[in-house]
Amino acid sequence: MKKLMMFVAFAAVCFTANAQIDSKVKDVMQKCVKAMENPAGVEYDMDFKVGMGEVSMMSCHVLASSKGNLSKAVVTAKVFGIEAKSETGFDGNEEWEWNHTPSLSADEPAKKDTVFVQKATERKKTPMDLDLDILEQYRKATMKTDANYYVITLSNPVEQEKALPAEVVIKVYKKDYYLRELSMEQEGATISMTVTNVRTGLTDEYFRFDPSHYPDAVVVRK
Repeated sequence: MKKLMMFVAFAAVCFTANAQIDSKVKDVMQKCVKAMENPAGVEYDMDFKVGMGEVSMMSCHVLASSKGNLSKAVVTAKVFGIEAKSETGFDGNEEWEWNHTPSLSADEPAKKDTVFVQKATERKKTPMDLDLDILEQYRKATMKTDANYYVITLSNPVEQEKALPAEVVIKVYKKDYYLRELSMEQEGATISMTVTNVRTGLTDEYFRFDPSHYPDAVVVRK
């Protein structure tokens, strides 16, 4: 499951120049990257869904924010009906990680949440980071347009043994070049991602670690 989610996050935002890709596709992709790396700071409200046939295996809401080297991601996920929450971030001086998993039954005692904090000069890569080689893993990229979107389809993976999705469909909004939708199938699972809102203009303070945001958690500094 983690592998599926990592690929969704990577494919959603990872575009690189490739000589075999049509110049119009590359142009849209490059503009999308520029828009999504807004230097004023940008926050994406996203919904992920993973299903197998008629069965919903996981739904996930992600609030992902970045500004230069600063970052924060708040994730609320439901896996087979069980909700879990997590938050990770880097404020330029410290990086932190908080996870909350509820008790699986009424008889199970509640677990105390923990926030792990450590000094850092740059943030570590996570599954939400860019994989700038993803486009090179496909031999073909085509693009269609409709009233509101550029619809880009990646197909024909270079290395089949890596079990990459045979096809990835990405929608980029024409007006602002922000990524809006992504869909694929992998290992029998249907995966979709929809950006429901984009907010720009974030202050550095927004990314600063504040222990008061976790009143019921134990803060552990490494």
